[in-house]
Amino acid sequence: MKNYLATKWQSLRAWSSATWGQGRLGKAKVVLAWYGLAVVIIAPVALLMPGVQLELRSDMTKPALLCHQQQSFDEIIGATDVTNQALLEKFRHRPEVLTRIVTSDSYMQRSSWVFQQELMRKIARGQCREVTHGDPVKADWMEWQSSKDADHLKPKRMLVTYQGKTYWAYAGQWQKVTGNAVAAENRAPLMISRKSQDGNDRSPPPVVDETQAQTSIKRRPVPPFARNESYAQVRVVLMRDGWQPMISKDADQCMEGDTRCEGRPEMQTCSGSGLAMCRFRWQRDGQQLTICTAGEEQAMFHSICE
Repeated sequence: MKNYLATKWQSLRAWSSATWGQGRLGKAKVVLAWYGLAVVIIAPVALLMPGVQLELRSDMTKPALLCHQQQSFDEIIGATDVTNQALLEKFRHRPEVLTRIVTSDSYMQRSSWVFQQELMRKIARGQCREVTHGDPVKADWMEWQSSKDADHLKPKRMLVTYQGKTYWAYAGQWQKVTGNAVAAENRAPLMISRKSQDGNDRSPPPVVDETQAQTSIKRRPVPPFARNESYAQVRVVLMRDGWQPMISKDADQCMEGDTRCEGRPEMQTCSGSGLAMCRFRWQRDGQQLTICTAGEEQAMFHSICE
């Protein structure tokens, strides 16, 4: 066997030397042949390598985002504010005005807010989740090797496993487990959000400690909604997030055939004129919430009412 391998090695070297001198095509053949040989040798070794245990980088002050689909990342990053878009369109031929607009605090705040809205919407619907320090994930060895040096400005996405489920994550946010715990005051905050009931993610949200979890639950924000989003979808998200319909004794009576309020006991008032506004009341943990909708035939989200 040893002599056989030695003979094959000498034959490969001789072929490489002869082919290399045949010009560009010969050089390409040699490079491809050696590359293929390397893959054949390394691939079986890589398959035997155990998964890499990862943890959030110690300098991360924000939670890492895990999403079931890469498209969710694109939708969060690509979320745009309608006011900002209108301004860009209106002054597209006046670069000096555009510069002032995009560098203004109000423009930045609107962009940040719409980003956060889309992020919270994805979490509330179970499409994504946040994890923080103390929540290790596991990555395939080959995946991690090709991703660990990803440019933070252009972060590469990689597949990871967390609590037995597969997610996409940004590689640049993770490092190999070191065993050194991050001090509580330096940990990234974590949004606590109830998960969807459609089978996407039924595991409980990860927490750093019980005290932090209780504080976060009390401060859970109202799920964000987009203007003209169907109230039927709004109801689903609210109930998933722990809100319950609130029945008012002085509520208007829903007229027969009015699809805006039929089967919705939380309806307080519904108008048949103007914007055909309706008010729906909800409650959760002592909090109250009123949703205003518009639309004569179908209730569409308009705003959160005072």
